[in-house]
Amino acid sequence: MSEAKILEMLVSRFDQLDKSLDNKFEQIDKRFDQIDKRLDDHDKRFDQIDKRLDDHDKRFDQVDQRFNSIETKLAEHDQRFDKLDNVLAEQDIKFFNINKTLKKHSNQLDELNYTINKIHDQTARLSLEQGKLAMKIDQLKNSSTEKDEKKLNSI
Repeated sequence: MSEAKILEMLVSRFDQLDKSLDNKFEQIDKRFDQIDKRLDDHDKRFDQIDKRLDDHDKRFDQVDQRFNSIETKLAEHDQRFDKLDNVLAEQDIKFFNINKTLKKHSNQLDELNYTINKIHDQTARLSLEQGKLAMKIDQLKNSSTEKDEKKLNSI
């Protein structure tokens, strides 16, 4: 075989390979284009999902702020309840002291009542005894006037 034929065969063979490779590269390019389109669609979907997630993030931030506000208010209420607890504890102490004083005065009033009842009983007894004594005095007066009259009559 001559060199020209070999060269012609080689060139022909290279042309076939070139066409074959061009076809394959075109097929690969088409597949890459399809993949690019699919990836673009996926990018759009991911962008939508990302936007939705950003919206959810904003909503979660708002909810978080509301919870923080509620926690702050709860802390303020806790402080107010602590103050009320302290006031109630002071009131309990005051009521205890008032109750103690009232019991002391109640005991004193009981003692006074006992003394008054004792004085009343003694006064009642003295009145009865005074009545008996008055009757005896009257009897003595009557008997002494009768004796005096008898003496006078006897004179």
